[in-house]
Amino acid sequence: MDSTPTETITLNTEGTSRGEEPARERRQRLEKQVLLTILASVTFVAQGTTQTWPSPALYDLENNNQTLYSTTITLTPREKDMTGSLWFLGSLGGSWAAGWAASKCGRRRSIQLLALPNVLGWLLVALAPIPSLMLTGRFVLGVASGAGTVCLTVYILEIADTGVRGTLSVIPTLALIAGGQYALWLGTTLHWYHLSFACTLPPLLLLGIYYILPDTPSYLFICGRYGEAAATLRKLRGRYADIESEMEDMKRSNESYRKNSGYRELLKVKVVKRIAVVMILFVFQQFCGNFVMIVYTARVLQAAGTPLEPDTASGIVMWARVAGIIMSFCLLDRLGRRNCLAASHAINAAALTLLGTYVYLNQHDEQQSPETSLSWVPMVCVATALFGSDIGLHSVPFILAAEYFPTNIRTHATSVCMTWFTVMGFVVMQLYTLMQEALTQAGLYWFYAGSSLLATGFTFLAVTETMGKSMG
Repeated sequence: MDSTPTETITLNTEGTSRGEEPARERRQRLEKQVLLTILASVTFVAQGTTQTWPSPALYDLENNNQTLYSTTITLTPREKDMTGSLWFLGSLGGSWAAGWAASKCGRRRSIQLLALPNVLGWLLVALAPIPSLMLTGRFVLGVASGAGTVCLTVYILEIADTGVRGTLSVIPTLALIAGGQYALWLGTTLHWYHLSFACTLPPLLLLGIYYILPDTPSYLFICGRYGEAAATLRKLRGRYADIESEMEDMKRSNESYRKNSGYRELLKVKVVKRIAVVMILFVFQQFCGNFVMIVYTARVLQAAGTPLEPDTASGIVMWARVAGIIMSFCLLDRLGRRNCLAASHAINAAALTLLGTYVYLNQHDEQQSPETSLSWVPMVCVATALFGSDIGLHSVPFILAAEYFPTNIRTHATSVCMTWFTVMGFVVMQLYTLMQEALTQAGLYWFYAGSSLLATGFTFLAVTETMGKSMG
């Protein structure tokens, strides 16, 4: 078969309808897409358990470091830190591997294959008699998480209607939080190795979910399976959709790229520019304090002087994040990616400017007493910052990392962007203490606020709106 689908595409349109789609049929069609998105998002439930596992597990190891074999295992402070950093390093390799696997094996098959490294990683952790084996398991879980981010992001955006792509792309974030809560909840009662066994359940579900999920029409199209692509589009879009136009959009968007061309096609000037925009958005995303606030919530609040217990504070912040995600769910396909991203950075900048000012004044006011201090301000500022972050700055760069590129190069371009995101996340986490010492605590928050202000301007200048546009 020719490497570029340039031949005339003949579709069987028998049994299709034209005209205005009834409200009931539209609702059923969108419900089907939501259901498929939820099923595929089990990938992020698994990733959520991986991210959160160190919190309950390391606490349990401090109190009872017995293994499954009735021996003991002791982690040094450096090894405890590595349970997180090795996850980041594994994600780097996983992002690149997913770019190749999703283009060769398909998006659906790649999601199913994620069960293998996930289960292997958890078994290595659960059965580990020594720290090195446990850390190896964490690295393998990082590979699975990095690959899962690429595969799921691309899959959801390729099955979704143009008008609801942004809305459906928010569901994985809710799945991530659900997975984290699953691990935290079980971690209150289970020993660390029993918790690890329990964390194999979400990835095992992927083995069965594979038989429910359809392959994406875009992937079927670039493989030359036009009949299957059209049939899948008809099932996803309904009887009233003009799937012929969507198929022509796929052909037009991909005709300048060779089929399965790999990373070489990313060197084209237009592609390089778009990758650069996404990379800069990830730089702003990290240096505006988004993930620092998520990962170090308790440390930030304690340093700022909040009187709340860490568990209480983390619970409040979690609900603020859920509210932000729901707001994003409602706005991304109404206001657009660019407006949501700019508004998100603006809210974050305002909240962190206030937090920095509070910390500065509190540190320089020797007469202030606990009874008269505005000790609630840090909690409100952090909750507002994370609420604002989840409206756009947390999710939009991930969405654009897939929407910006046509099907033939989408997984490769997305894997490059996700690799850069992982590198930036690792750098920012490592620089947190150093930046706090160099800039002071208040100065660090002002730095994050300034980054968000710059990001607001950059968004309006450089980000191309993708709402309502065909990805091809």
